[in-house]
Amino acid sequence: MMRSRAALLAAALMLLSLPARADLYRVDLIVYLDKHAPAEAGSPPQPPASTAAIALTDTAALAAAGIRVLPEADFALTEHWNRLRNAPRFQPLIRLAWTQTDPPSEAGPALQLRHGQALTVVAPGSYDSYLTAPVEGTVALLMSRFLHLDVNLNYTLPTGDGYLRYALRERRRMRRNELHHLDSPRLGVLAQVSRVE
Repeated sequence: MMRSRAALLAAALMLLSLPARADLYRVDLIVYLDKHAPAEAGSPPQPPASTAAIALTDTAALAAAGIRVLPEADFALTEHWNRLRNAPRFQPLIRLAWTQTDPPSEAGPALQLRHGQALTVVAPGSYDSYLTAPVEGTVALLMSRFLHLDVNLNYTLPTGDGYLRYALRERRRMRRNELHHLDSPRLGVLAQVSRVE
């Protein structure tokens, strides 16, 4: 009897010393432009806030954060990308898929998204200028009680006398394996999160 208790105790201690099993999630995401949105919805551009976002080309930082960007051949929303590309109203800009181990609950690693050739923008009311891409911002997967996708994107549009900025800022609860649509007057995001078994 004592021997079996000792064996059970030893087995329990061994299990406790094993590393906890990590949860792995996959995100597929499309950023697209609504070309028919009203111009009045734009605002004067502002210099982008500095963030500690990880560039998609920074493989060491991505690996340290438990993130692996998947090749385009593995992108799961190709049918939706093609539908957007064939619709006269929309223009798909960015498609991205990644896996992420144990997303944090808050202030976790954000991925830096950029699309298009850099623009030199003069801040309104000053002579200060800064460089930005036409589409620039961040996206992050978070896990508290539920999965959330945190999207913070800007679209900068050249106009006859300067620039207009359209912002998409949303934190959305993501139900697994469902396609979610986040949008603003100019930018939209289609995203799907699934758990990798």
